[in-house]
Parts: sequence; C-alpha cells; structure tokens
Amino acid sequence: MPWSQAGSSKLTQSEAPSEAVESALQAAEMAVERERIRIAREIHDGLAADVAGAISLLKLYLQSDGPQADRENTIVGVLGILETQLAATREWLRSMRPDRLGPAHLVEAVRKLADEIGRLHAIRIEVWTSGPAERLSESQREVAYYIVREALNNIRKHSGAAVCRVRMAFDANPFLIEITDEGKGFMTNNGAGYGLVGMRERAAGIGGRLEVVTTLDRGTTVFLFGPT
Repeated sequence: MPWSQAGSSKLTQSEAPSEAVESALQAAEMAVERERIRIAREIHDGLAADVAGAISLLKLYLQSDGPQADRENTIVGVLGILETQLAATREWLRSMRPDRLGPAHLVEAVRKLADEIGRLHAIRIEVWTSGPAERLSESQREVAYYIVREALNNIRKHSGAAVCRVRMAFDANPFLIEITDEGKGFMTNNGAGYGLVGMRERAAGIGGRLEVVTTLDRGTTVFLFGPT
C-alpha cells in the first residue's frame, strides 16, 4: 500500500474516537439542558405557585379589617399551604421526580385541588368527569393534573373570576381536559408567559397539544387534547 494511502487510513481511524466522544458530549449536554428545563418547570408549577398563593393570602390578611375569625381563617389557610408545600418539596427533593398519580387518584387529586383553591380564594370550581381515568397512561395522568393545576393557579392570580369549570373527558378520542373561567381574559400576544410555555411543553411531551381561547372581559378556556 502506498504511504499516502496508509497515512490516510490511520488518520481516519484516529478521528473516529474523537467524533464519537464529541457526539456523546453533545448528547449529554442536551440531556442536562432538558433536565434543567424540567426542574425549572417543577419549581414553577409547585413551589413557586404555592408560595405565591401564601403571599396573596398574607396580603389579604394585612389589608383586611374584617372580623377576627375571618382573619384567623386566612392565617390558617397560609399555614396549610406552607405545610403542604414543605412536605411536597421534601418528597420532590428525595426523588427528584414528580409525584405519581394512579388512575383512581387523578380525579380525587383534581377535586382536592379545586376544593382548596376554591375555599381559600372564594372561587366556585366545578369539576365534571366522563369515562374512566384508567384509559390514560401514567405520564398522561401527570400531565393532565399539572395542567389543571397551572390553569387554576392562573385563574386565581389573574382572571378575577368567581366561577370556573374543569371538564375531564377521558372517554373522548383523544381525551380532553377543559378549564374555563369567566374572568378578565387577556391579549393573546401577551399569553406566552413561562407557565403557558411549560403547559405547552408538557402537552407536547405526551404527544398531545394545548390550545388557549381567550376574550377580553369574557374569560379564558384552556384545552388539553391527548395524543390521537
């Protein structure tokens, strides 16, 4: 074999490990970035949302001059939020994974969430379901719960609505989650906050999609469509 060909062959062989290492490093960097996004989303959807709720109640307590019993109930609500979030944060730090929701627990968890937000913030939240939650996979149940939670927190913080409705149609194809309020609505070009981005990412992560329909002074509806 001529020298030039032998040298070319050796060069190609020496470059191969370098390319494999570079590819592995790029894959690792992408995995780390995805994990950072996931952790940021978990903190936003969980810890940050509950702390914001506690702060809102504390402001109400400080600004209120109502009956002492009502003020005490507000403080009890703050303590409840903080205690619940402390326990959830400890569990999250131990596992670094979101809580798992079994089929029998999804509707129960959504109703409990609706009851807590409704009681603490004087919002009537109606929850309707159809079909068995067992039709959803574990990851789909988690996404359904967190999108309902984020939508309800947005209603609590921004809409000013006194009434909202959660509909979970597990028997639809694809399954459909719908959260509707009768609040202020918002300009659609201002609706790309981190919470909405996270909701869209979660929906896409299970092969579904998220749609938002909003009209100023008439309210907002969030739709989660499952994968077809």
